[in-house]
Order: sequence, then C-alpha cells, then structure tokens
Amino acid sequence: MSCKQTIADKQEINFKQHFEALTDFFLGELLPNEQASLSYHAEDTYFLRMNHAKVRQNGFVRQADMSITLYKNKRTYSFAQGLSCILEQDKDDLAAALEDARNTIAQLPEDPYQSIPEAKDRSETMYDGELLPQAAIEKTLLEPVADLDFAGLFSQGILCRGAANSAGARHWFQTKNFTLDYSIWLKNGRAVKGLYADRNWQQAEYAKRIADARQNLQILALEPKKIEPGKYRAFISANALVDVVEFFSWNGFGERGMQQGESAYLALKEGREHFADTFNLIQDFSIGVEPAFNSEGEAAPEKLTVIQNGKLVNTIVSSRSEKQYGTKANGAEAGEGFRSAVIGAGTLAEADALKELGTGIYISNFHYLNWSDPATARITGMTRFACLWVENGKVVAPIADMRWDESLYNMFGANLLALTKERKLFVETSTYEERAVGGCLLPGILVKDFNCTL
Repeated sequence: MSCKQTIADKQEINFKQHFEALTDFFLGELLPNEQASLSYHAEDTYFLRMNHAKVRQNGFVRQADMSITLYKNKRTYSFAQGLSCILEQDKDDLAAALEDARNTIAQLPEDPYQSIPEAKDRSETMYDGELLPQAAIEKTLLEPVADLDFAGLFSQGILCRGAANSAGARHWFQTKNFTLDYSIWLKNGRAVKGLYADRNWQQAEYAKRIADARQNLQILALEPKKIEPGKYRAFISANALVDVVEFFSWNGFGERGMQQGESAYLALKEGREHFADTFNLIQDFSIGVEPAFNSEGEAAPEKLTVIQNGKLVNTIVSSRSEKQYGTKANGAEAGEGFRSAVIGAGTLAEADALKELGTGIYISNFHYLNWSDPATARITGMTRFACLWVENGKVVAPIADMRWDESLYNMFGANLLALTKERKLFVETSTYEERAVGGCLLPGILVKDFNCTL
C-alpha cells in the first residue's frame, strides 16, 4: 500500500515526522537478540506529460515506503513495506511485517559475511527550492513551444530519504527540485533532446535552451551526412557523457567487483592501464542530488576521490565487503554503485568547442549503451539526436546515426584532448515506481580517434 492521493484530497504531510515516529516504533518492537536497519523513501510530486506541445496527463503522486533489514542469530533478511501515511495503520502494518520476517529468518542459513550496522552518526540535510507555481506550469512550459512538436515529462516537488539503525544512527535528506526531460521533433523523424533540472526555476535559462533547440532544428532539417566507419575527432557534450556515468557502477569501481574480477577497471587498479593526467573523478555529495548516507545508516565522506590525475586511488566499499575482504568501508550501499559522480573541469571554454574540434563529430546524445568487452572497459552505443558533422569549426550537417565502439581507457585516457571549464548538473530522471534521487556534475570532452564502426 502507498499513500497515493488525487488532487482533490491532497493534504500536507510532514514526512520527517512520519519517518521518526515509525522508526521509533519499529526499533522499540525489536527483541534483545534482534538488530535492524531501516531505509525510508517518500515523495510529493506534481507531474505533467506532454506531446505536440499539449498536456496529455497530469496529477500528483504522494507515496512512502520503508525497506528493512533484520539481523538475528547470524541470519539476515530484508523486506519492504508500503506505507499509507496514516500513522497508526502504518504501525500495525510494520508490526505484522516484523512477525512475518521473524518466521522467515528462522528458516534461513547463517550469513557468513553478515555486517550488522554499528554506525551511530546522525545528520539532517535539507535543500529548499523555488519551483513553478502550479497554476503557471502549463503556460510557462508550453507557450514558448506552441508551434513545435514538443514532448516530454515535467515533474517537481519534494523528495525524501531517511535511514536509521538499532545502533543509534539516524539520518534525514530532503530536497525540492524539478526535472524537465524533453525532445522536440521534426517531421523527418529527427529531434533535439534536452534535460533541464535544478532546484530553482529560471525562466531565462529555459528560454535560452528553447532558442538553442530552434537553431539545432534548422540544422537537423538538412540532409544528413553519412560518414564512413573509422576514427574521428569528436566533441562529446556533457549531455552525451551523462549516459556513460552508469558504467562507473555497472562492472564499476566497487571493491567487490575488483576482488571478484568482474570490474571493468581491474587493469586500472593493477596499474596496467591509466586515464589521462587531466582526468579526475570524485564521489561528491555536496552537489546535493542525493544523501551521503546509505540504507544501513552509514554515512559516506562528503567527498571521496576515486581517480586522481588518471590513477585509481579509492574504490567504493560497503561494510559487507570490509568484512569479506578487509578493505575499509566508506559508506557504500551493498551494491557498491557510484553515487553523485563529479568529473573535474578542464581548460576548454565551451564556446570554443567547435573551433577546437575543427573537423569531426559533435555528439550531443548517446543511445543504447552497453559493454562490448568489460575486460578492456570497452563500450558500444549509438549516436542519436542532434549529432552534427563539423568542418573547420563550422556545423555543416547532421550525421546519420552511427554505431560506435570505444574503450574508456581511450576516451578518458590516451585519446582525451581536453575537458571543458563549464560543467552541467544532471538530476536523475527515472520515475520507475518512484521519482529517483541522484545525479552528476560533468564537463564536455574533446577526444581524438573516436571509433565509429558502422
């Protein structure tokens, strides 16, 4: 059950008080030989779906749930409970779920690498924002694009995360933000894709993005240039690079993947490969897109340098991996995914990107990325949306979609020519089951010998 409501019955709920009350209740129900960690998710979101610059669906989603891990007699069991946001009903549901968990955990084998949370830290981080007044959203978004085939999803509101454990940890994260994930289409099937996300809506910034999109649409109306397979000089915009960040988690920088030989960056750890001296990668929670604490109530450092001057200096380590491999934990989730990724800025002014590119490909979007060879950190994907052919620093035509296949040791290493001074903040747009937290801060990059295969 979740506390979803319609517009008509929408009333304010203090999610923090709800989390605190349920946490106190649940931990108070534990027996002396039981420990637990709790993770709380909640949102209060207004959403708007559009195509052809018209509203197709809008409404509110208000929901909360709690994920719990129970530790008892060297056994570990995790379960989740949807919440109604009616306190007494939620207490009853949690009590019943705890009894079911006790029955289940008694039948499980012992967990040899059980890591009972010992963290006792407490924190509260809250980010406010200036969002669009609800009554003005449709007009603000759609009037400037009324003559265009504009499609997308807009969402705004409050996102909350809480975590606690029986050792005494208690954390709260709350942010107010918006995301506008959109594309603008031509009748020839080509499109410009964009993402505007922040905590404060700025009308001038939105107007600039639409003006830039109109210019790109004029280029996309031209006959596309078919480029032959081969290696090209390329400028990869931050909008395209954001899709590569997923590969920092998937066979990524987690300690368990390194130890088990599944990481694509094992050669980096062993010193057989390296990135460029100008490449730096940090897990940085100060950008404010997600909490530093994990679901077990453990706090990660606000900033953790993973790659410095092209060399690996830290991995992402969970408490379970600490117990299994002896490497000190740094607040990672059990899956050891990379969170709040920040790539360091460079010296290339974004305004000079075409000039420095000279002749080659301007890439604004990647599509359908996958590992082609994790052992060599090689990725394959497609170019898509507003990817352009440039000659002597001038845009000539759009390119036909191309398959590419390239190692990140080349892209961020031997072939990396420059990173932009300017960086863009990206906020996670996933709405599968709930609006996700997360994001990254990225520059654009200029590379040589970018491998286009067909």
